[in-house]
Formats: sequence, structure tokens, C-alpha cells
Amino acid sequence: MNLNDIISANLKKLRTDRNLSLGQLFELSGVSKVMLFQIEKGESNPTINTIWKIANGLQVTYTSYIHCINESSWYFIL
Repeated sequence: MNLNDIISANLKKLRTDRNLSLGQLFELSGVSKVMLFQIEKGESNPTINTIWKIANGLQVTYTSYIHCINESSWYFIL
């Protein structure tokens, strides 16, 4: 599983666990619905700034996006 797949899966899980639509997450984060959709589909490599905005909107830690759900390893963006 690569970093893009991890971010994609984590974003979708965090959003759906909170019963939020893409539009609602846009309102919370300021990240466009198109960008959110592309990130969830693994079609975009979000910047650190974008991940930070989404994390703030969802009120989760930045590292929530880079933790691998299916493995016990961590991936860091440097």
C-alpha cells in the first residue's frame, strides 16, 4: 500500500464515519469538493497544506492521514 492509497482510504473513512458529504467537508475545510473527490479516489497527490486544512476541518490530527490502517507501519512525508 503506497502513501497515496493510505491518505485516500483514511480520508474516506474519516469523512464517512462522521456522516459528512463532500460538500459538508468543503464547508469545514475550505478544500474544494473536486479536490476532496480526487483525493478519495487516489487521483490526486494532496499537498501538506491541503491535508492540514482537511485535518483541521475534521478536527483530527494531521497524522490521522498518514497512519496505515491495514499495517502497523507509519509513513511520513518529508
